[in-house]
Amino acid sequence: MTLYSLHTPPPLDSPVLMFGLAGWGDAASAASDAADWIAEDGQPIVTFDPDAIFDYRSNRPILRFSSGESQSLTWPRMEIVHVRPSGRDLLIMVGNEPDYAWSAISDAIGDLAQHFDVSYLITLGAVPTPVRHGEDTAVFCTTSDPRLLLPGDEMLMDEIVVPASAGTVFRSAVEDVGIEAIGYWAQVPQYVGRPYHPAVIGLLRRVAAQLRTEFDISEIDEESRVQIERLDEIVSQRSDAAEFIDGLEGRIGTTSRIPDDLPTADEIADEVLKFLENPEGN
Repeated sequence: MTLYSLHTPPPLDSPVLMFGLAGWGDAASAASDAADWIAEDGQPIVTFDPDAIFDYRSNRPILRFSSGESQSLTWPRMEIVHVRPSGRDLLIMVGNEPDYAWSAISDAIGDLAQHFDVSYLITLGAVPTPVRHGEDTAVFCTTSDPRLLLPGDEMLMDEIVVPASAGTVFRSAVEDVGIEAIGYWAQVPQYVGRPYHPAVIGLLRRVAAQLRTEFDISEIDEESRVQIERLDEIVSQRSDAAEFIDGLEGRIGTTSRIPDDLPTADEIADEVLKFLENPEGN
């Protein structure tokens, strides 16, 4: 079985490779949402065979119905898409974290990075953290080359041991072929669910700065503002939740037990979704 199909790409000039897969290390889907936003309307140049890399019981196809009839079936995917923001070639790996063949995929990505003459790699991630929601999202960095750091980039200096995401495994394969990498990790409040627009904005701003380009994020910025206002409103209606969230500041790096009756991420996300769908309450 062929692992992937290689399509004919446009001429590329020292492209930057970027990973932003949905799955582990993607709290509130902030990293994959940011990658999908950048990759929108891009040209797929590498498509991985879903039958070779997915367990459809854990990454199930999405079936959409309308008026009692099946309208579409969307299969999980992993592909590399080409976009050119402000004339800079960018290859973005988007889709779902694969279930199978991580070692074979790693070898393939290392080969593809060399084939496309990738200049360096950017990885995106998001982690649940004991922080309060707000318009500004803290983003920390990991890098194999300090020269990729920009003013204001904050390195993760602590020694930590965590389960690896597919993106971090694939990053190691790219570094093994001599290509440097920098990773941006957004800190997402541990009590919120998808979508969490402030974290998406935080990652988009770091990518734009790294690529020395600009993204028009005005629409997401407005969605973020509305979301934060709605989260503030929801939390203000629960004194126990407000007390817990107000006490989060300064707890990073400590163990904070979440009260059992605190609204769950899904409950808060449902409230936000209901508001965004009907902000006037009609």
